[in-house]
Amino acid sequence: MDHRRREEFPVIFFNLDLWGFIMKELSVFIDESGDFGETRNEGDYYLVTFVYHDQSQSIYQDTVKLEESIKLSGYDIEYIHTGPIIRKEGIFENYSLDDRRKLIYKMLNFVMKCPIRFYTITIKRTNAMDRIQLSGELGKAINDMLSENRDYFNSFDKVIVYYDNGQRELTSILNAVFSIQRSNIEFRKAEPQKYRLLQAADFICSIELLRIKREENRLSKSETQFFYKPNELKKTFIKGIEKKRISK
Repeated sequence: MDHRRREEFPVIFFNLDLWGFIMKELSVFIDESGDFGETRNEGDYYLVTFVYHDQSQSIYQDTVKLEESIKLSGYDIEYIHTGPIIRKEGIFENYSLDDRRKLIYKMLNFVMKCPIRFYTITIKRTNAMDRIQLSGELGKAINDMLSENRDYFNSFDKVIVYYDNGQRELTSILNAVFSIQRSNIEFRKAEPQKYRLLQAADFICSIELLRIKREENRLSKSETQFFYKPNELKKTFIKGIEKKRISK
């Protein structure tokens, strides 16, 4: 599969059916922001981002360039994890602001060059304050997304969904709704460390949340310090990924 990291796909293979025809496959990479706990906070949101990759459009060279750029910069990391990079957490705690910003720009460049599209579902938690309400809202929103883009999904012979199963409730909803809507679906548990497009989903989901927080004047101190250039977040990142949003 050509969406995996460089060392994992030295040769590209095409899927063939019994008659020798090339099977057209769509890979869907999923990441979320938020949790299923109860909330009454006006500023809480739950987001799910779906990144679509048509397997007939190779991202091999884009992935190779990202891997080489990371190594040439002297970084020894497998996962460009957007939130921790911005907040200076975990393995990024000892990275300078300049180094962390370079990593985010590397992911932005990767996302912009890759032939991918995305769709983000956003649910305000005051409209779904507990796990039952949130599950219902998510199920309906995912079902609507699949219905609105039915022609797009119908253009593929097979759809493979990649998610790290990080949240049990979301995993169950994804399996249920996709399976009802699509007969050609396959689910795969995937580790973000092994799939750059899962990292791209994480990046886009993070930028989508930052867009909301910016509009509501709720950016945190660490977020404001990270995107310190005037209008950088809006003009470079928010407007940048907007070009990849799938149209209905």
